[in-house]
Amino acid sequence: MKLPRAARLVLTLVVLGAAAWIVISVAGQPATVVPGRVLPQSGASDGDYGSATGVVDRVVDGDTVIIDIDGEQVRVRMLNIDTPESVTPDQPVECLGPEASEFTRAILPEGEEVTLEFDVERTDQYGRTLAAIITEQGENVSVELARAGLARPVTFGENDRFRPAVDDAVDEARSAQVGLFDPDNGC
Repeated sequence: MKLPRAARLVLTLVVLGAAAWIVISVAGQPATVVPGRVLPQSGASDGDYGSATGVVDRVVDGDTVIIDIDGEQVRVRMLNIDTPESVTPDQPVECLGPEASEFTRAILPEGEEVTLEFDVERTDQYGRTLAAIITEQGENVSVELARAGLARPVTFGENDRFRPAVDDAVDEARSAQVGLFDPDNGC
């Protein structure tokens, strides 16, 4: 039985709110971001693109996070997803943008240690570090956002390492008609 649109929206908001309440700590001071910081490649060889560990400083929006790596604030743009905008200057907030940001805050609470997994290209045209963010529990945040229907798949340059898992998660969201794929949400 398919729930009415309003009931699905309320259920989604209750679940996101509960998750946020459980894991979100009190917001800290804004981070000073080092634009264009390219992280060193660690032991890269064919098929080994390197990784780094850091601590979540803050979530900027659904697909961008500030990670503290050895005392430097690094702006990380998650690979293979695009979430609706919620903080872009001079642009309106997009449908489900705040929900995508809240979901990311819930799965990446401030202070959580994460692993960044890199691909072919390390930075984008805005100087952000491109990486998959892996939680302490081993979850790829890009995949989880896609599974919740809060992100669409995208490939930056040759960075398609995590794209198959994102595509599978988007297919799940589309089949379940959740988030961006809910025909009744008006997005």
